[in-house]
Amino acid sequence: MTLKITFDEDAFQKNEEPDTNFEKPEFKKFNMRFNNLDLVIIDAIAKRNGTSRSQIINDFIEAVLKDFLTNCSEDEALLMCKYAESLSEDKIKNNKDFSWDSWYGNWRYGWATEGHLYQAVRSLSEDIENNNASTELLRLLKLLKMSKSSLESTT
Repeated sequence: MTLKITFDEDAFQKNEEPDTNFEKPEFKKFNMRFNNLDLVIIDAIAKRNGTSRSQIINDFIEAVLKDFLTNCSEDEALLMCKYAESLSEDKIKNNKDFSWDSWYGNWRYGWATEGHLYQAVRSLSEDIENNNASTELLRLLKLLKMSKSSLESTT
């Protein structure tokens, strides 16, 4: 039995420059440190699900964030979700596949319309302007504003 290998010589005549132009993501990546034993479990889950380690970690982080928000007061959760969306709109972290404020509406009330979200945000804004908001909520708002301004100064 013989093996015959042939080449399409015309294909080798084209000298194409590789396209190295690509859009660089506008968001920062953060390095995280994990315990070796945690990585063993994460790798096992990734193999079980047929996905990457980073996807498993991203899913874990998203689940923890959602769990945290479900345990916050409605106003705090809405304020944090709107803050996340404002950062996304400023392209610090743009994720076209996910919207925190839409998730908030679906999770908390089962609605996803802009009208309901607008009304909830307007009501919250009025409470803040009229000093009807809790001290904790006003403190959170102040911290978020400080955080956003420091992010804007570094970009």
